[in-house]
Amino acid sequence: MPSNSSGVCDTQDPAGAPVSALARLDTVWLHGAGLAGDTWGPITAGVARAVTPDLPGHGRAKLVKPPRVETYADALSHLVPQDAVLIGHSLGGMVALELAARLQDRVMALVLIETVPTVRDRLSGRVSASLASGLFQSIPISWLAWLSGLGQSRETCTELRRQMARMDRVRIAAALEAAACYDGRPRLSQIDVPTLLIVGKQNTATHHGTALMAERIRGARLVKLPGGHMLHTDNPVQLKRSIDGFLCRSLPN
Repeated sequence: MPSNSSGVCDTQDPAGAPVSALARLDTVWLHGAGLAGDTWGPITAGVARAVTPDLPGHGRAKLVKPPRVETYADALSHLVPQDAVLIGHSLGGMVALELAARLQDRVMALVLIETVPTVRDRLSGRVSASLASGLFQSIPISWLAWLSGLGQSRETCTELRRQMARMDRVRIAAALEAAACYDGRPRLSQIDVPTLLIVGKQNTATHHGTALMAERIRGARLVKLPGGHMLHTDNPVQLKRSIDGFLCRSLPN
C-alpha cells in the first residue's frame, strides 16, 4: 500500500487544520438489506462528495430481475466515478465487492463493513437465510419493523424500525434472495486496491466470512469495533474515524 508520507490528509484548510480524506475523495456508500441510502446520514452529513444511492428494490429504487448482487452492480455501476472509494455495509458490501472487481480502473479503495463474501459456505448461513425468508413472508410488515429493533441499541432500533416500515414483502424477499445467492469468493483474489474490513465485536456471525476476505484480499486490513451489525448507527463516530484514518494512511494525494 502507498505510504502516508504523501497521503490524502496532508492538505490543510485555510485555518491550518488537516482536511479529512472523506472530505477530499469521491465516495460511494452502499447500504444493507432493508435499508436505504439515507441510513448513512449520521456519517455522510457534511461530506460533500459522498454518493448514497438506494440499492434496487430499496428506498425509491425500482426492483431488478432477477434480484442478484450482480444485477444490483449492473444498475449502480454508472454511479461510480473515476478514483472512487467504495464503502459497503452487509448486502451493500457484497455489491461493493462485485463493483470493485469489475471496475478496477475506476476504484482506488474498498471498505467493507459487516460484510461476508457469501452465506453459502456454511450451513448456519444457509439455514439463517432460509428461515429469514420464510419469516418475512409469513408475518405482517408492521410486525417485522417492530421485531427488527429488538435487542438493538436505541439508535439502531429507531433506524431499523424507520427503514423496515418503508419496505414491503416483495422487496424484502428480493433483497434476501440477492444476498443468499451471491458467492463473491472468486472475486477476492481480483481485488488489488487498499481494502479495509470492519466488523462489530458483538456480531460474531460475520467474523468467519470477514476473516476469509482478510486472507484472500491482498494487503487487506481487518478492524473490529464495539457494536453489532449496524455499526453506522451503533458506533458512527469510531466507524467514520476508522475509515478516514485508513484512507489517510493508504492513499496518495
